[in-house]
Amino acid sequence: MLVKQQQTRHAGRKVAFTLTIMAGLIAQSYAQDTVPTVAPAQDDTAGMTVVKVSGYRNSLLSSAKDKKEAVGFQDSINAEDIGKFPDKNIAESLSRIPGVGVSRDITGEGSTIQIRGLGSSFTKILLNGAPVAVASSGPIDGANTNREVDLDLLPTDLFTKLTVSKSPTADMIEGGAAGVVNLRSARPFDKEGKYVTASITATKQQIADKTGGRGSIMASQTFGNWGILGGIALSRQQIHTTGWETVGYTNANLSAAQNTGPGRNSTGGGNWTIPATVPAGAGNGLVTGQVIDQAWLLANNPGLTIDQINKAIVPRLGRTMDYYGTKDKGSAIFSAEYRPSEALHFYLDTMYSKRDDNMTRMDYDWSVRNGGMIPLNMTVDKADCANGCTVTGGTFANTQNFFEHGYRRDKVDMLGINPGMEWKITPTLKLDAQVNYTKSKFSHEAPTVYLITAPNSGNTVTYSNKGGIPSIVSSTDLNNPASYVWNTGRVNIQNEFRDTKTKGFHSDLTWGDDKFNLKGGVAYDDISRTIRATDNSAGWQAAVCGNNPSVFLQGPNGAPNCDGASTPGASAAALYPGYGTGYTAGATTPLTYGGSLIPQSALASYIVPGPYGKVVVDWDRFAKDSNYQSYYNNAPASGSSSTGAAAGFIGEKSTGLYFEANGKTELAGFPTRYNAGVRYVRTKQSVGSLNSIADPRNASLTLNGSKYPNISQWVYQDTTYNNTLPSGTVAVSLRDNLVARAALSRSMTRADPNALRPGVSFSSVSADVGSIGNPALKPYLSDNIDLGLDWYTGREGYVSLTVFQKTVEGFTVNENITAPFSSLAAYGINYNTLTPNQQTAINSRGGPDAATVVLTRARNADGDLRIRGLEIGWVQPLDKILPIRGFGINETATFINQRASGEGASGFIALGVPKRTNNFSVYYENHGYMARLSHTFSTGSQTASANQNGITQAALFSNDYKQLDFSSSIDLSEVFDKDNWPTLSFDIVNLNNNSRSGYFQFANAPFTQYSPGRTYSLGLRAKF
Repeated sequence: MLVKQQQTRHAGRKVAFTLTIMAGLIAQSYAQDTVPTVAPAQDDTAGMTVVKVSGYRNSLLSSAKDKKEAVGFQDSINAEDIGKFPDKNIAESLSRIPGVGVSRDITGEGSTIQIRGLGSSFTKILLNGAPVAVASSGPIDGANTNREVDLDLLPTDLFTKLTVSKSPTADMIEGGAAGVVNLRSARPFDKEGKYVTASITATKQQIADKTGGRGSIMASQTFGNWGILGGIALSRQQIHTTGWETVGYTNANLSAAQNTGPGRNSTGGGNWTIPATVPAGAGNGLVTGQVIDQAWLLANNPGLTIDQINKAIVPRLGRTMDYYGTKDKGSAIFSAEYRPSEALHFYLDTMYSKRDDNMTRMDYDWSVRNGGMIPLNMTVDKADCANGCTVTGGTFANTQNFFEHGYRRDKVDMLGINPGMEWKITPTLKLDAQVNYTKSKFSHEAPTVYLITAPNSGNTVTYSNKGGIPSIVSSTDLNNPASYVWNTGRVNIQNEFRDTKTKGFHSDLTWGDDKFNLKGGVAYDDISRTIRATDNSAGWQAAVCGNNPSVFLQGPNGAPNCDGASTPGASAAALYPGYGTGYTAGATTPLTYGGSLIPQSALASYIVPGPYGKVVVDWDRFAKDSNYQSYYNNAPASGSSSTGAAAGFIGEKSTGLYFEANGKTELAGFPTRYNAGVRYVRTKQSVGSLNSIADPRNASLTLNGSKYPNISQWVYQDTTYNNTLPSGTVAVSLRDNLVARAALSRSMTRADPNALRPGVSFSSVSADVGSIGNPALKPYLSDNIDLGLDWYTGREGYVSLTVFQKTVEGFTVNENITAPFSSLAAYGINYNTLTPNQQTAINSRGGPDAATVVLTRARNADGDLRIRGLEIGWVQPLDKILPIRGFGINETATFINQRASGEGASGFIALGVPKRTNNFSVYYENHGYMARLSHTFSTGSQTASANQNGITQAALFSNDYKQLDFSSSIDLSEVFDKDNWPTLSFDIVNLNNNSRSGYFQFANAPFTQYSPGRTYSLGLRAKF
């Protein structure tokens, strides 16, 4: 028997060791470099043949127990031990729950979650039972102008439990039509006595040039009836992500001479204009002055029809991207509990988190939008382009390339304080009360230096799109600093600042016992968010390259675009009356840039080799010599920032009253638990926007100049509305290990604050695409049905099947309005209120009297959106199946179908919702060894509505995504039977080296692709 026990134990060790080695070999085959592994020591001491349920398996066991005991549809993720969560990221942990999906930053890290087919803004996030708001703008390619909570700021090391409630009850805070997530931080009585846990981990992102790390320490002690706990977690991530971006697609805007037939420019778009005649220096052997009409285009693009030439789309800015730098994060918690008696409990939960991103973003672009390139030998993918088609290849003469050097400094912090009490006044009367307060600040510093190749220099681009990422090859040496000029280049200072606050209290009174009780309560929540933007691009631009280095005011009409070759009155018009911007006042020939802080003669010296094989700007030197900090400090208010978020304010004060009944009974002889109640909530909402108008004193000025900066003023609109939200849930124990559940409920989510905001804002530097607010939007109301059956198979094992339906009333749809630019005067927007770059773009489209803009406005849909789904959860230990104990599998899958009624038949849907997601894990844990291989998958989905870049039928879509992760650990205390020995861990994230990608309208029109590579972690954790 002893020999058999030893053999079993040795076999388990060998399996865990083999899994670790296999993962290392797989990573080596992908990465072609050696991954260090930690070999477990052999211990011949005899042991028991039972599986010790601890660590990851203990986390699964606790989650299964919570699920079984819950009345409603609830899932949880529990810490393996104090200060040890099974995942490194809260969003990643929650994604293991059926029906929960994760949205990732371009670095590959989970940032926000969505539940059951509705976006992240439909999920209410609570911190220790109270509302929380994080001020950050979220992923680099997002703006988080809605109600999303960036979970990246909250480290798992300091949490003990995450709970997702998908069927609401009356006592839950309203605001989550999809579900409510409660993040529970550690408290001293989670584990009585004295303990300390500490961890340190080295991390290496495969394509980054440096190694990062993270560490945490948590200490707690209870002293009889009171206890204190403190913890801190610190990390530095060394980030590098490569990418491909287009900022959309466009087609040629042909003139009447270039397209004499019907259907000219009928698909929309048209951000690229082919010149009427061949300009000087067009290159590629073209003859200057030759007329480019329909016959010319057909002759030089053989095999194509004029309709194909007209409607085929190319990237507006086909570009590669490098995003690299450091992300520093720090979080601390302090918790105190006082239990003077079994009936009375006081607690205080506090948390402070901070993140500081010091990054560089480099974009290397083919300049198509607002350009004048000439297509030659172009090919397309369809014979019939009636609804659009995609350019698959061609040569484009008279074109330009540029690169943008973007320094990025994002800072965000959050402070949360939650004191509360629980008082069992009598055996049948209980009072719960909590006060909550959170405060978060965010700043986004985003200067950009935009350098472009010389116009009329014969630059030609050869383009090939044969599937995957297109090839864009320029005839100009783009790594040669001498290739770049100021000309139509620019510099920008666009910054963003956010402040969010939540405060309130919640109080509940319960009478009765477990068999029957009545519960009522009151809640008050006051949540506010302010977004402010500043922009000093024009002033800095005038000093850097506009021959006017003393200018500090906001850019007025005609501020320079670093253009010494345009005509007075356009982009190089007088910045102020009597001052030159590359021209003297009234002169007709350009000046040299001798008065500029960065003259053209010195520009090449600021372009240096970058860390990843491409040129960059020597930012430190450039910032110093261009007096950047002064212009940053003096930047005036603006209507929007570089994230795309518009300046605005949202304040919501909600008062809620609820009443519910809970109890246990028998239904047809089966033990039954139930909950039924109703919540009434009144919301007072105030929404504001920052509108910019031209100073009237500028009206009398000549030379197309503006002496005075724009005037910014806040405009507010107030609304009050009430909602009644009933709910009912029943859980029937058909057998001891078989539970059936059913729930009916109504839930509510308030409308997107950015869509409510009154006023107009542009989301493009070209002032061709923007949004207009609709303060009359009503909240979303969802009627929910849930039916489920759970079979608990033993230990951590269970099989769960749930079907659900959500019928959402008031779902918003975006309508696009093409309006003359001149019509925006009613909203305080005219040519004088635009930034210099927007003015230049307006001029290229015929000037303010001729240019049009596409404005997107949200409104409540006439019909309903119905979301139906199936959730499957399966956790299965394999101890009774396999001869080696300790193995198990964990599978979750969600299938979702959407259908809209009424006008929805034309296609409004919840965006970013995959039809299928699943997470599968195989794990081994026994005798101190743990190994887990996890695979996540989601199908592609529509991520943005139609009319992208003004192309009527163009929407955005994501591609399928798969990610394979590996985790392993060796508990040396158990392996060597020693107290307080540490645990070693080795993890690989994104083992399959996948990329997140999407496309524009057509599958062969790639929109974005971000590749963060693999991340390796080697860690050490100890507890005392």
